[in-house]
Amino acid sequence: MSDPQNEWEALGVSAALANSYAQDARGFLPLLAGFLQAALPAETAVERKGGLFQKTKPIHKITVSLGENVYALEDMGHGALTAQRAKIVRGIRLKTDTLPVEDWLAELSDEITHRARRSEKAFFALKELLRG
Repeated sequence: MSDPQNEWEALGVSAALANSYAQDARGFLPLLAGFLQAALPAETAVERKGGLFQKTKPIHKITVSLGENVYALEDMGHGALTAQRAKIVRGIRLKTDTLPVEDWLAELSDEITHRARRSEKAFFALKELLRG
């Protein structure tokens, strides 16, 4: 039987992320990048894209490596954001799936919630996300 407290925690993260994405898809990338870099700094990579003379370079792609899964969310510059999950075993990419952003957020939030149970830094970043 599943633990209701754990389900509510996972729902809270997933709902908070999905709500932020629904409000502003393009503005969501910097918010998510900041959260992930605070919660999982060693596992998160943020790529920026822009011209040589641009003062600020917008976030182009966020990649999070958690266990055997690598989650990537990319702004192609037009249309919806592209979300992918890759399965990597012993350094070999076995499978890459493109997912709806909402499903990608749900899977990533499950991983983050699981990680927050073991990491104080991830726990406090997660708490801040749910509060804000």
